[in-house]
Amino acid sequence: MGRKSKHQTERERLMAMVPKDAVTIQVRDEFGHIKYRDRPDLADNDEIQVNKKGDPIVTMAKLGRRLNDGVVELEPVNDAVAELMKQKQETMDRDPIIETAKKAPESTDLLHYVMMALAEEAASIGFERQEAERQGLETSNISTRRINALKTVVDTWLKRKDQVTTKDVDLKSLSAKALFEYIFEMFRDAMETSGIVPEMTETIFSKVAKTLDSDQFENEAKNRMKNAN
Repeated sequence: MGRKSKHQTERERLMAMVPKDAVTIQVRDEFGHIKYRDRPDLADNDEIQVNKKGDPIVTMAKLGRRLNDGVVELEPVNDAVAELMKQKQETMDRDPIIETAKKAPESTDLLHYVMMALAEEAASIGFERQEAERQGLETSNISTRRINALKTVVDTWLKRKDQVTTKDVDLKSLSAKALFEYIFEMFRDAMETSGIVPEMTETIFSKVAKTLDSDQFENEAKNRMKNAN
């Protein structure tokens, strides 16, 4: 067995000092970022942080408060985690996907925001792959994740394209109904000024209205609009 490095020896010493009921351990990762990790998630390059007394910096579990439905709401383990949770909630409140899903789930903007978020994730994975290549690490798994992300972006784009096209021919929308009413009034005035008796006018409009309400007319109109596009 090889001789332990100074880092490994110090890490084992500090881990032995971590309380058994500690939830997470504060570390500095290989990029110099301070993070809180669970015991099983500690990376080899993580450097355990200590306080002024030389003890590992950890977070301890706190009791939560019981809600009206009997579910216990767990409190943040410390002020730092509480601040992170607050910032996370504020970010979620400003997220266009969540906001649109709540206020206008039928809007075509929802798929647009989803597509942009997926594209952002795909770009992030691409950067991760470049970093792995730079460090001489295996990249096949990262490439597979990026390919899947890009496929999802394309699928979402196709769905949005279809959604936009379908929306343009929504014959049951308020705007379409207003347009048909305007056209009907024009025809009615034209028929009256042409001397057609009111009974004949009503008969014609009754048949037209019946045709417009049929599914066959709606499907045929949508197909014609799609072919025109």
